[in-house]
Amino acid sequence: MPWTKKDYPVSMKNLPKAVREKAIEIANALLEEARMKEGIVIATAISRAKDWAVNHGKRAESKRSRSTDVKRHGEDRYVIPYNEKEWAIRKEGAVKVEKVFASKPEAVKKARQEARQANASLTIQKRTGKVQQRISYNPNRREKKVVAGKRV
Repeated sequence: MPWTKKDYPVSMKNLPKAVREKAIEIANALLEEARMKEGIVIATAISRAKDWAVNHGKRAESKRSRSTDVKRHGEDRYVIPYNEKEWAIRKEGAVKVEKVFASKPEAVKKARQEARQANASLTIQKRTGKVQQRISYNPNRREKKVVAGKRV
């Protein structure tokens, strides 16, 4: 069920207006693209909207709430189809593409490097425009432990 500015989850009611609207937008996109439980979609959307607010100089928290879920990361990168046979990298929020490549693997390789350096996410699209893969390069994620030569 898509949410609107007037009909949204109760957990979003104390968010500032701009952050709440972004969270609604993200939640609707997640519901459309992924098969996730509604509770996970809401939590993810709120977290991403708070990230967006921090990166765009907006207040992520209302005056009366505590700041507990604010993360900082760079501008996300998108590998998108460009013209008939080319692929391009676009930064989050940019209207124009940043770089154009002859093949998708070249574009993905460069976008991965940029996303890692910026502590951002990478979204790779199919030729049809649907999302093929999302990768987060969050520096706060813990590395998997290696015990006796095996990852745990």
